[in-house]
Amino acid sequence: MTTALLSLHYLPNIAWFKSYVQNDNILIEKHENFVKSTGRNRCEIAGSNGRQMLTIPLQGGRDHHRKYAETQIAYITNWQDNHWHSIKSAYGSAPYFEFYAHIFQKFYEKQYQYLFDFNLELLIATISVLKVKKEFEFTTEYQKSPVYATDLRTIKNVDAEELSLPRYLQVFEERHGFLPNLSILDLIFNLGPKSVEYLGI
Repeated sequence: MTTALLSLHYLPNIAWFKSYVQNDNILIEKHENFVKSTGRNRCEIAGSNGRQMLTIPLQGGRDHHRKYAETQIAYITNWQDNHWHSIKSAYGSAPYFEFYAHIFQKFYEKQYQYLFDFNLELLIATISVLKVKKEFEFTTEYQKSPVYATDLRTIKNVDAEELSLPRYLQVFEERHGFLPNLSILDLIFNLGPKSVEYLGI
């Protein structure tokens, strides 16, 4: 039995979900400090100009010592409308956008105080869309070097060949070639019900 320890990301990338699907047990880290410049508050989609980063603005500026679970979202800009507009522009012509758009759009119409809560509800909705019948648990304390699980809290974008991520058809592939390991949205809107099969390869 394998156990993976993952941090909670904003619409996690395909590598994150591949780890989620392929490990027997999943632990989500709940007690870490917030780590800047990571998937905790940003994700990548495939736009008309190539890779496009979507970043959730946060309160607290350069505070490096706040707990992730206590990190609050900033609403001084209309980032929700901007993110959804970018997602719609990127995937509006994707084969399965019309089937799943309403599920994700609602998250950009409600304000959440805490980033962790927003990401968690998005994750639960995404797991439901993928029809992955696997529950997760939260850590009860922070451990820098856990011995009870494979520590994947620092999982990042890596080469598609290293991840063994095969190509699938993307909306703007003719312009930019295949872009591997984007947000799970890219997989869902392009492959639909076959997404979980892809993750289980």
